[in-house]
Amino acid sequence: MPNVEIRPATAEEMPTVAREASRQLGNDPAMFAGLSPDWTMCALVDGQVVTTYGFWPLQVRFNGPAVPVDGVTWVSTHPAHRRKGYLRAVTRKHFEMIHERKHVAIAALHPAWMSIYQRYGYGSITQRTSYAIEPAQVQFHHPLEARGSVREVDMETEFGLLVDVYRRYREERNGLVHRGRAMWDAGPASAPPKDHRQVILAYEEDGDPLGYVIYHHGAGYERDSVGAGQYLRITDLVALTPEAIQALWRVVGGYDNVAQIRWDNAPVDDPLVLMLAEPRMLNRKIRDGIMARLVNVDDALAQRPYPVASELTFDLVDAFCEWNAGRWALTTDPEGAEARRIDGQGVDLRLTPDTLASLAFGRYSASEAHRAGLLEDIRDASVLERWDAVLRTKYPPHEAEHTW
Repeated sequence: MPNVEIRPATAEEMPTVAREASRQLGNDPAMFAGLSPDWTMCALVDGQVVTTYGFWPLQVRFNGPAVPVDGVTWVSTHPAHRRKGYLRAVTRKHFEMIHERKHVAIAALHPAWMSIYQRYGYGSITQRTSYAIEPAQVQFHHPLEARGSVREVDMETEFGLLVDVYRRYREERNGLVHRGRAMWDAGPASAPPKDHRQVILAYEEDGDPLGYVIYHHGAGYERDSVGAGQYLRITDLVALTPEAIQALWRVVGGYDNVAQIRWDNAPVDDPLVLMLAEPRMLNRKIRDGIMARLVNVDDALAQRPYPVASELTFDLVDAFCEWNAGRWALTTDPEGAEARRIDGQGVDLRLTPDTLASLAFGRYSASEAHRAGLLEDIRDASVLERWDAVLRTKYPPHEAEHTW
């Protein structure tokens, strides 16, 4: 039998871990840098790295407040060692570490396949919305007069302006990650494709920045007829007022040589959809985004605000993290919340950890979960109405980048 170790990588093993992750995931090796060995958990067979796994220490908005989250990344297994349970063992070891240390209660990731991570109790918590619209279709049925103006921003000398707007925007949001400079540079402010130009614009009123857009544009739009041959891709757009939204979109919609404006990660509740005269011309597409796992249910549920005072009780069926399994009561109040065990007592319903994570982040309501068959043994008809009210979030969850 082979000698199997499940443990963090050593500093000396990190180049091997990065090389293996790059090979199996098919990504640029430059992407696999900066992770501390303490933020890894790997499977080694006879001393050889066969499964790679890392977790960035992130801060994520959870219906307003920032909470610590392990952002899982670098997940791969060598083809010769797949289907042997190594990823399951690595994930289990990571969750045990979270449970013992108590510093973090939630793990999150960008799944290659949702079905893989549902087995470990991850639930879908965000959606990614993409647009593809012709500039001429950026027309508003209720145009707003902008009191301010749009100007170009220099990334190096005015980086703080972008950070300030993003911080104000994320303050009460749900799912947004706190960005360090490295995350900005690898994500919204990353270098554009060859022969494309990057542009950063800000909308200001009386010197107060109320929005910005980062985009690049250049050749590359394929068509079989005459006309504009460029496309414009938005990498980030954050606006604090309706006037800022319209002012920024008027600018990106003003390129005559652009055939199509693309934005791959607009919020699900983006006001632009309600502003456009012909919103169908956005050609919206929606797909799943990140997934989250409540590793320590009691700590995780107590971290987010709830809009009403109430109590939710449930039986959690959790075979992967058995410390969560059993009956719980979540007592909520706008001033705080507490989750405690009530084993042996009656409960409102029974559910699994993936459904609980989706409900906690507001991905869908309890009523929607019930209609999809995700809730069992509901006590009575009033339960769903109460759960819907308690778990309502101010904003739908949204995660604005793919940098971890």
